[in-house]
Amino acid sequence: MRLLTEQRQSRFSFGKWWQMGRVFIALMALIAMLQPAFSSVNLYEFKNPVDEKRFQTLTRELRCPKCQNQNIADSDAPLAQDMRDLTYNMIIDGQADAQIVSFMVDRYGDFVMYNPPVKPITWLLWFSPVVLLLLILALVFGVKGRKKATKTTEAVAALSEEEQSRLQKILKENP
Repeated sequence: MRLLTEQRQSRFSFGKWWQMGRVFIALMALIAMLQPAFSSVNLYEFKNPVDEKRFQTLTRELRCPKCQNQNIADSDAPLAQDMRDLTYNMIIDGQADAQIVSFMVDRYGDFVMYNPPVKPITWLLWFSPVVLLLLILALVFGVKGRKKATKTTEAVAALSEEEQSRLQKILKENP
C-alpha cells in the first residue's frame, strides 16, 4: 500500500512540474508577442506632404554609422534616432536636402552616404574592385600562357632531328 502511495505522489509531482513548464512557455510566448508593443515609435508631424516625402527619402538614403549596412529609417540604434531627429529638425527649419546631407557628411563622414563621392580619400573604395579583377585576370591568363609555352617547348624537344628540320623548313616558308 505504501508503494502505491509513493507512486501516486511521484506522478503528481511530475504532473505539477509539467503543468508549471507549460505555464512558463505560455508566458514566454506572450512576452515575445508583446515585445514590439514596447518599442519606441517616433511620429513626426510635417506641415505638408512634400516635407514628409523629403524626410522619408533622406532617411532611406543616409546610412547608420553604427549599424554598418542599414539606413537610419530602419535602424533602431540610438545614433540613428539622433540622426532622424536632426533630419526632421533641419527639414522643419527649411534647409535643403543638399545642406542636410552635407551636414551629416561633415559630422559623420562619407560613410553615411551609400554612394560616397569619388575623391582621393575614397579612391581605394571605388577602384579597388576593378584593380583586383584586372590582377586576377592577368594572373589567370599569365598562368595559361606559361603552360602553353612550356608544352610547346617540350613538344619541340621531343621531336627527332628529321622532324625538327621539317618544322624549321615549314616555319621559314610561312613567316
